[in-house]
Amino acid sequence: MKYAVLFMVVIGVLLFVKRGQQQRARQKSSQMRARPMAPEPMHACERCGVHVPASRCVWKDGSAYCCDDHARLG
Repeated sequence: MKYAVLFMVVIGVLLFVKRGQQQRARQKSSQMRARPMAPEPMHACERCGVHVPASRCVWKDGSAYCCDDHARLG
């Protein structure tokens, strides 16, 4: 009898933990859907033609470059 009660307590704890994990997963997925990321514009390097995200471009005289060396070489 005591093993049956112990077994039921263990099963109850496992179900409680599983439900908590599912709720956290649902909250996390809803947060990810709430703030979609917009695509970042890409610019081609004037020297080599490699496309670089706008936030990582090196700008010189109004032209976009992929790195400092290419900006220096022009």
